[in-house]
Amino acid sequence: MANIDMTWLEKHIFARDLSGDEQRILIDLIEVKTYQQSDTLIAEGDASQGLFLLHSGTVSLQYEKHGQAVRIAKLEAGAQLGDMAFFNHDIASATVKALETCEVYILPEKAMKHLMQDYKDLSHDLMLNTIRNLGSALKNMNGFNAFAQQYIQGGTR
Repeated sequence: MANIDMTWLEKHIFARDLSGDEQRILIDLIEVKTYQQSDTLIAEGDASQGLFLLHSGTVSLQYEKHGQAVRIAKLEAGAQLGDMAFFNHDIASATVKALETCEVYILPEKAMKHLMQDYKDLSHDLMLNTIRNLGSALKNMNGFNAFAQQYIQGGTR
């Protein structure tokens, strides 16, 4: 059985203390995987593998454009990955590569469906974490878009 940092999950993902039963459920469902620098966690175009929770390390989110990888984000511990493909029943829209050694907690698709069906409190908290992550991403995109518009228009006036 892999070593899962429940204190980290409580603080960074669930935003509350987990009961002993909830901890045991998560221990049974979560897969822990370590990726080395430059390893691919998720490849653009791949089917959803589930929800990835970046426990440690830093990753690059890349999008393929005209045959070249364009880095669109750098994400740190606490980031949630693979959620768009999972919740949209779609393929991965970007590639995620490790920029350093990373430890990832993976809730495979089958485990996520099990949580959503049978453990409403846990799935509710994961949905809130997803909303927080998406809100943060939108905020960052707004800042980037403002910067890009300013650059296109020739700087500040």
